[in-house]
Amino acid sequence: MIFWLLGALQSGNPLFAVTVVIGAPIALILGLALHEFAHAFVAYRLGDLTPLRDGRLTINPLAHFDVLGTILILLAGFGYGRPVLVNPYNFRMDRRTGMALVAIAGPLTNVLIALAFGISLRVLYGATGGISFAQPSSIDFVKGIFSMIVTFNLGLAVFNMIPFPPLDGSKVLLALLPGDLAYRVEQFYLQAQQYGMLILFAILMFGQRFVGPIISGPADALYVVIVGRAAIF
Repeated sequence: MIFWLLGALQSGNPLFAVTVVIGAPIALILGLALHEFAHAFVAYRLGDLTPLRDGRLTINPLAHFDVLGTILILLAGFGYGRPVLVNPYNFRMDRRTGMALVAIAGPLTNVLIALAFGISLRVLYGATGGISFAQPSSIDFVKGIFSMIVTFNLGLAVFNMIPFPPLDGSKVLLALLPGDLAYRVEQFYLQAQQYGMLILFAILMFGQRFVGPIISGPADALYVVIVGRAAIF
């Protein structure tokens, strides 16, 4: 994302510059804050008071930002918020199922954000036509910002569903696997967890050529389904 910002400032294109400089921070703050709040809210509703005691039942972005996760977003385009601490043994249900519900709430929230702005963008396209990059109007700036928000949130949702700890997809996978296999995979996750963020950081920094399409492919496809045309970012 930081390269988008630098490129926007140097592009000389007012639409691109305003869209990235304004839209990217909005997308980041909105996407991460609501993503982490969703984790906290579902865990609380399932009976765990840990998020409440930790002050995570709020949409205040300052409660949810993680330093390393934000750096990853700025450098690699994908990252995470400050993890919500949860005690699954407090849930009023099977712990793996509860953790899966807590985990999937974050990406699902990002998809809902993308739907809200994406449908609005689709309506704007239908009423005013495509974006004019050469001579943008005020509505074109709105379309660009909305497009940025949709793109970021879909990318964040897809990225977080990768089944590798500590990403949300790892918790969802454990709930879907049969008992003995789930136990073995969980043991592997526990061993890998301490190195999980280092591995993810290395992959995102040095393996973007291979990982990028895995994330952007589904995200771009969802964008077309929601908005009705290809993403501009």
